[in-house]
Amino acid sequence: MLAVREFEAWFLAAASSLAGKRKLPADLADVEDPEALPSPKAWLDGRMANGYSETPEQPALAHWLDIPRARRADSFDKLVREIAKLVERPCPPR
Repeated sequence: MLAVREFEAWFLAAASSLAGKRKLPADLADVEDPEALPSPKAWLDGRMANGYSETPEQPALAHWLDIPRARRADSFDKLVREIAKLVERPCPPR
């Protein structure tokens, strides 16, 4: 399973866990339906003080990403469930 539209949609699903990181606003709230946005990258770019750049930002934001909150994005939830199958462990409900 791959991200719908852009990998960054997963960040938006758990945006509150990234609040105050990498020059994002401290009051950042989760996006209700991040996979419906036409450009999650543009959403991040408009909220980061120095703009969004994939290479430095993706690993840093992934480090702080709250996995249970990110599972609000259907494609991320699917990824978590598929990984759980691969490692043969029960997947906790979201």
